[in-house]
Amino acid sequence: MASTTLSLVGFAAFPVAASAVAPADFGLREGDVISASGSSDPDIYIVNDWGYKRLFVNPAIFNLYGHLGWNKVKSVSPATRDAFMTSGLFRVDGDAKVYGLDVISEDVANLRWVNTSGAQAVIDDPNFFKKVFTINAAERALYGTGADYTSVLQVP
Repeated sequence: MASTTLSLVGFAAFPVAASAVAPADFGLREGDVISASGSSDPDIYIVNDWGYKRLFVNPAIFNLYGHLGWNKVKSVSPATRDAFMTSGLFRVDGDAKVYGLDVISEDVANLRWVNTSGAQAVIDDPNFFKKVFTINAAERALYGTGADYTSVLQVP
């Protein structure tokens, strides 16, 4: 095989650098869903302990995660939302492949396989594994596909 599927097993072998922000810095916890108040941007994100957030591309995707619920979306300032870097890296629960999000238009995106080794991904971005969010298969089914990325550096 010319390339290797990214493995989360290699995560522990790489040093962990401190994140610039943590959810606790803003009264949040990992897994909290946020949206910026007073903003014309209605996007909803979920935050992780490493200081990254992921976008729910559209309401149908958010609705796949009923345990999150619209009533649990926390209104935060735009500055708080922006303190968390947005990640476009996803893996489907039960699959080691990591995909990069390629937003096509408002509410539409493709997932493109990041076709590189885990070791190379960490060389290209030491925080790579901190940025990977796990999604379910139902969410994966709502995305289109595109040509593989051959480097983490290509993921927007």
